[in-house]
Amino acid sequence: MMTRAVVHKKGDYILREGSHCHFIAFLHKGLIAATIIYDGKEVACDFIHEGCFFTYTEGLAVQMVSHKNFLALEDCEMLMINKNQLPAIFSINPKFESFFLHLLTEELRNRMLQEQQNRTRTMEERYTSFFNRFPDAFNRVPQKWIAGYLGIEPQSLSRLRKKMAGK
Repeated sequence: MMTRAVVHKKGDYILREGSHCHFIAFLHKGLIAATIIYDGKEVACDFIHEGCFFTYTEGLAVQMVSHKNFLALEDCEMLMINKNQLPAIFSINPKFESFFLHLLTEELRNRMLQEQQNRTRTMEERYTSFFNRFPDAFNRVPQKWIAGYLGIEPQSLSRLRKKMAGK
């Protein structure tokens, strides 16, 4: 079984759109933005922080190229496992398979809730929800990535921050 420690510097792409993802990783230190290209711009669709597992989930069961990027927003330290080694890991201890299925279920649940909330909540509610989930975001994430994640322009985010600060 091959697990390896990997370091990526701020600005490194861990996974690029159009490539195959061969890993499942645990982020020990740092911050990563999952990004997509939308209207010709790279925008954040999620953030991965310390203590989280991550992979290109859509490509786990079938070999397909990624439609998103993983970009290191800070220097990152992670443990990586080649996803082809999962059957061997699961055969060693079936509890790993249960744990992995639990992680995938949580990922799916979170994605579905996020999509529903993005469609039904006001911008102020989405902003509040984001900062409840990432309380130190403005200290760690550039404003352009937060704005893209919320689906607004950086200037609109500045106005929204001022408005929310006054409440």
